[in-house]
Amino acid sequence: MAVITRDGTELVSQHASTREMYEHTKAQNITTIFDRYEAQQPQCAFGKTGVCCQLCSHGPCRISPRAPRGICGATADTIVARNIVRLATHGLAAYSHHLETIAKTMLAAAEGKTPFTIQDEGKLRSVARALGLDTDKPTNELAKDLARTALEDLRKGADEPMTLVEALAPETRREVWSRLGILPGGAHSELRDALTKSMTSINTDPVDLLMTSLRLAIATGYAGLVSTITLQDVLLGTPSIVKSEADLGVVDSEYVNIVAHGHVPLVGTAVLHASQTEEMQALARSAGAKGIKVLGSMCTGQELMQRSAHSATGFGGQTGNWINQEYLVATGAVDLVMMDLNCSTPGLKEVADRFHTKLVCVDRMVRMAGVEDIVDYDPAEIDQQARKLIKMAVEAFLRRGRRIHIPSRRKDVVAGFSAESIAGALGGSLRPLLEAIEDGLIRGIVAVVGCTNNRNGHDTTVVPLVKELIARDILVVNAGCVSSALQIEGLATLDAADLAGPGLRAVCRMLGVPPCLNFGSCVDIGRIATVVTAIADEMGIDPSELPIAVSAPEYLEQKAVADGFFAVALGLLTHIGPTPPVTGGELVSRILTQDIEQLTGGRVLLEEDPLTAARLIAEHIESKRKA
Repeated sequence: MAVITRDGTELVSQHASTREMYEHTKAQNITTIFDRYEAQQPQCAFGKTGVCCQLCSHGPCRISPRAPRGICGATADTIVARNIVRLATHGLAAYSHHLETIAKTMLAAAEGKTPFTIQDEGKLRSVARALGLDTDKPTNELAKDLARTALEDLRKGADEPMTLVEALAPETRREVWSRLGILPGGAHSELRDALTKSMTSINTDPVDLLMTSLRLAIATGYAGLVSTITLQDVLLGTPSIVKSEADLGVVDSEYVNIVAHGHVPLVGTAVLHASQTEEMQALARSAGAKGIKVLGSMCTGQELMQRSAHSATGFGGQTGNWINQEYLVATGAVDLVMMDLNCSTPGLKEVADRFHTKLVCVDRMVRMAGVEDIVDYDPAEIDQQARKLIKMAVEAFLRRGRRIHIPSRRKDVVAGFSAESIAGALGGSLRPLLEAIEDGLIRGIVAVVGCTNNRNGHDTTVVPLVKELIARDILVVNAGCVSSALQIEGLATLDAADLAGPGLRAVCRMLGVPPCLNFGSCVDIGRIATVVTAIADEMGIDPSELPIAVSAPEYLEQKAVADGFFAVALGLLTHIGPTPPVTGGELVSRILTQDIEQLTGGRVLLEEDPLTAARLIAEHIESKRKA
């Protein structure tokens, strides 16, 4: 399998280290994700366009010119819109699980039942004030109130306004959402209603189904994104600007290597702290290792990286995004992978079976056929659980083989950006950044977020898109798996300013920041939303009026669908690639790419060519500047 780039080069991945590991595994007859993708070609055209329905025993039904309706009479638009709702429900469900885990951990911390303690009291009191809580209470009592507020919001009825939306969303947006009837109630109730609507022959109105997806997305935005990152900051510490490293070259064969892989950073954080105790370090040395390193993979790695200043030492760097997971294990130097929620692929087990690597499920949602080691996260037991995981890794280290192949490449990274850290770097205010935008040195901001996939080619769309945007003096903020792509290609360093246009380059050098600001993991899209809100509030306008856009150039799965709808609900142009399964419904496609702008101020841009997408995004930003 290969992607042909504009210069005629064939690539399975944008990254040299991943290409090297692909050739290494191929030479050992190890089948990996790129091979399986090729084996699936050609893929089903009905599924690609969203016109396949498997909801009842009459089916599956496929819409075509010969059969323009399903057996029940459902049109292509009904099937496409219903499928989108079901994708968005999965996204909200996963995010709400993440929030519930964090909120319950905060309760346990406030009650002294876990090693975690409140790390950012200032943010705790600031958010509590916005929610109308009694900020005169002692820290732990206030933390309990905040955690309970989040949990209560999850469980409210669909007809009860979500406190988090009322308190944290821009007033102008709430007015729009109220007018459209898409202000959500409790996340769990919204999930119930949406799943009911998307059953066989209950709600068959494609327009109402699309509005349901927007309603789910707003619940995702505030219950799953903004609230989760807020509670994580209070509990684990708000990110601060740090220096780290990325790419497969961060793996060091002389250490016991533990990989934190997934989206929820609680187990990874506990293992990182426990690994630095003399007891655990001595255990590693007794096995013949120099010590222990915790390595980041995917979003959990981004979370650990941006807070690595809080952990002194022990974080070894970010290895890559989700597509890298098999090649990471194939280095032969990874001793244990902690699989939390989500994106641990079944293929990971196939590769681990060829090596000594131990896979461990550390979230009660995560199970994998053939993986018997389970250490489900428990806030009251996490100290003991962390030590157990480290001991398992040391035992695996003793079984290491000699087939070790680690690419040499690694890149410096500047990470840990947030509204607070940016303002701190600018003397306590976002005003210098806004002035640079107002003066035209920075034409606008694009949030490049989300996943990576095989259809485009591993990160082969993300990197050229971002390079083109910064060359046009557009500041890029990024979160999710795309962050690893930019880090590995050197775009998260101060030197990357050399690739920016003259205005952005000057601002980067003056402020001492890269042209691509790493905000962290997928859930940190919520952090980007808070920055958008802060900028809109500072300028006294609605987010839809800002020279800001969103791009998910290699979206993958259900959480990304909910994220994309959230951006549209915020009033932002939202570029999505590859083309999602919507084109089979003419009405649905027209609403998402055109008509919805009249309702929310945002719309979807479908474009798979990265340079064309960058040009169209830049044109949109210029139109907002003129307005």
